[in-house]
Amino acid sequence: MCGFLVYKKNNQGNNFYIQKRGQDLTTETKIYGFTFVHNLLSITGKFSPQPYQEDGIICLYNGEIYNHKFIKSDGENLIPLYNKYGTDFPKYLDGEWAIALYDFNKKLAVFSTDLFATKPLWRKGLECASYESGIGGKKIPANTIEIVHFNGKEETKEIYSWDLNQHKENYDDWISAFRSAIKKRAIDGCFIGLSSGYDSGAIACELLNQNINFKAYIIEAKENKDILEKRIKYLKDYLYLDKNTSFKDEFEWINENIEDFAYKIKSKNGFKKDSASLGLSKICRLARNEGRKVYLSGQGADEIMSDYSTYSYQSTFKGKFPKKLSPTLWENFYEGAQYSYLGKEECVAGSHSIETRYPFLDKDVVQEFLWLSADLKNKHYKAPLHEYFKRNNFPFDQDKKIGLYHLK
Repeated sequence: MCGFLVYKKNNQGNNFYIQKRGQDLTTETKIYGFTFVHNLLSITGKFSPQPYQEDGIICLYNGEIYNHKFIKSDGENLIPLYNKYGTDFPKYLDGEWAIALYDFNKKLAVFSTDLFATKPLWRKGLECASYESGIGGKKIPANTIEIVHFNGKEETKEIYSWDLNQHKENYDDWISAFRSAIKKRAIDGCFIGLSSGYDSGAIACELLNQNINFKAYIIEAKENKDILEKRIKYLKDYLYLDKNTSFKDEFEWINENIEDFAYKIKSKNGFKKDSASLGLSKICRLARNEGRKVYLSGQGADEIMSDYSTYSYQSTFKGKFPKKLSPTLWENFYEGAQYSYLGKEECVAGSHSIETRYPFLDKDVVQEFLWLSADLKNKHYKAPLHEYFKRNNFPFDQDKKIGLYHLK
């Protein structure tokens, strides 16, 4: 994960919050009347500062690309892909990303985030930033390519068109896609926050299956302790934070180091006082102090597989998926809780210079879920995970939603 900022020569961008996303190196490049600022978090490959430059093309990038080989950095693929496919090049990426590419020969810029906008990108004209505080403007929507010509003309393209034909009658392909999503994203030394709930439990189970060296951080909350204790027995490396753990430092950190972020759901206290934010900040702080940089998040499982059915006020389908689906009528698919909680994850983890990866928002994982028949979707709460736990004989608390927000 990195952070970047692009502003015109006579303006002044704000890199204060963005710099926290990449604390290994900050570079500032002035060229073609723009200032390109990049903050590096070095994870993959050799130490590779940005922007990438080639024959009048300048590119900044944040995230991870899983489907293209590289020598120094995965981002080195972006300009060659643009040269090959033009402004459609994000359609050929598998991963989590925010991209700003400027072609000063053709006098256009391309701005894109991945299928769920997991990596934030804000734009104002030809200027852009990883956070709104950088330059203001509007957030690039999920699954979108925006082309901006220097003369002011703008175009918008969709990256991927979801197939909504609900025709599959078993969970095999979904489980295979989930395993692949973990394999792409997991690295030795990554970490998770583990509860007795479905999402973190499935990630932990698959990391164990794949013999990945990871650490689980557990915060004592309103858990099913029997389930949690059974899961702990499988772990090689974990830290248990009991009910006496103080979160005072996290209140102070969040207030000082994270910009305000507007939720699109009802929130009594706002994300800065949300217990999930405090819990996430705590485990990110502890992990970063141990040199860990990659966090595997369960974000997206609630939004896609259950549509928050346990919270009817926040759910479109109220626990029963219909025979016909439409993401545009399914608020939590891109917007609502998805937009809000992704923003929280990226703001909080980003403030500790942690890269968050989202296996439940992998394109194939989501597409395989969409292909499941409505009857299979409705068979159990988070039915694919229910089946996954059964097949792996992994302890879970059936039909119960648990997470960091249940802090006492």
